[in-house]
Amino acid sequence: MKKIITLSLVAVFATGVYADTSLEDQNSTQSQIDALQAQIEQMQKTQDAKIAKLEKKAKRNSKKISAVNKLANNDNLKFNADFRTAYDYLDYKAANGDTSSNGVFTNRLWLKMAYAPTSKLAFYSTLAYYKVYGQAINPKEGFNQYDWVVNETANDSSNIRLKEAYWLYKNDTFLGMDIPWTASIGRRPSTDGLLVNYREDQKAKSAIGHNINMEFDGASFSYSLENLTDISGMSLKFCFGRGMTNAASRFSGVEQNSNGIYSFNGTQDYSALDGFDNTDLVGVLFNPYDDGQYSMHTVWFRAYNVPGMVPTTTAGEYNFKQTGDESGGAVSFISDGIGDGISDMLDDTIVFASFAYSKTHPDASMLGSIDSEVGESVYVGANWPCQLIDDARIGIEYNKGSKYWRSFTYGEDTLVGSKLAARGDAYEVWFNKDLIGKKLTAQIRYTYIDYKYTGSNGFFGDASAPTLISANGTPNAIDTAQDVRAYIRYRY
Repeated sequence: MKKIITLSLVAVFATGVYADTSLEDQNSTQSQIDALQAQIEQMQKTQDAKIAKLEKKAKRNSKKISAVNKLANNDNLKFNADFRTAYDYLDYKAANGDTSSNGVFTNRLWLKMAYAPTSKLAFYSTLAYYKVYGQAINPKEGFNQYDWVVNETANDSSNIRLKEAYWLYKNDTFLGMDIPWTASIGRRPSTDGLLVNYREDQKAKSAIGHNINMEFDGASFSYSLENLTDISGMSLKFCFGRGMTNAASRFSGVEQNSNGIYSFNGTQDYSALDGFDNTDLVGVLFNPYDDGQYSMHTVWFRAYNVPGMVPTTTAGEYNFKQTGDESGGAVSFISDGIGDGISDMLDDTIVFASFAYSKTHPDASMLGSIDSEVGESVYVGANWPCQLIDDARIGIEYNKGSKYWRSFTYGEDTLVGSKLAARGDAYEVWFNKDLIGKKLTAQIRYTYIDYKYTGSNGFFGDASAPTLISANGTPNAIDTAQDVRAYIRYRY
């Protein structure tokens, strides 16, 4: 800015001198003035571009600050509701050509609560309800749980579940260093993470959605390294979670035989069971760079004692067993805006690309192999403001998984199964529309999955071994799956 002012003064001075010179000198002076003015205009454009980028980043930060201020204001308890009604048309085609389809209506409700007693401490929780319309056909359930009377009958709480509950502590310094940090323990927000959040029309949660999208109980510790390194947006996070506790449930030691006689098998309440261990996960998320427009995100994790279905000696029967560990990672690149000031549409266009891998560490056969197997997946997408309809966005996404690809995306909200778990190709296009701001929104989405190998949505045992899908070798295996979704969603 100082340089612009200096050049402007020089131009003014030159103009004054210009009036007192000869014609030849005036021509020379005019060329110099023109050059100075062109330099000033170019510097002004550069300065304006920098200011626009800073304003864009400040706007994002302002939204985050406003959210925190709302929570901390007067120590109030804040409630939010997120209610969605959706219709999904599902279509499956087997390798032998058989097809099946169905139309499903669902309601999903999230009741959110937040409380910030101080500027450094906050509590968040979410209760979740997600069910099909009416009664789902399940012969194993008794009439006590029948949907027609479920809310008028004294039942358990199986229809309303705890999705999230955790406290979050934050501080501006760590051990006297200029490192803002946070600590959190509880049922952490680990579904609908980065990249997946675009199609879900919501802010990204903790994990990278390419390879982790599921609920877990645990802890996280995050450190902002930007002030220490002077690298924009650099951060580091450590995550710890438990997916399964090796403990017998209460009264599981009591058995009933075919004659209705009860006996005790010796299992004590919450005691460890033979042949099982805790299923734990550790992860490291490192963001090397994030300037508000361009960002890079990475994750590495290892899950211990993961479960799977293992075949017995009887054909078609399986046992539930822990088969070993799995590690994995991902690196994702995001451009929140293309170029700088080219057009309003490009400024608001988001493009991303992500690569992920998985690797088995078998104690026994995992995914049909006693060897350590590596799977890979690529995931790319773009979304932009619709040019024909106001307050709407269009998105396209594609992902491809290899033979031994295994993700932790069991929580992905796609009724035909996780597209990001596909051992094959998945294509998706979506249209999100704000009807009344963000209070009432709608979506139309189409997902198409072309499987190449079996076992995409399974766990880690041999029942999820990848077999090339063909009409002769795997006639009943699903070859393609489609999901057309339309929803309307209310939020406050």
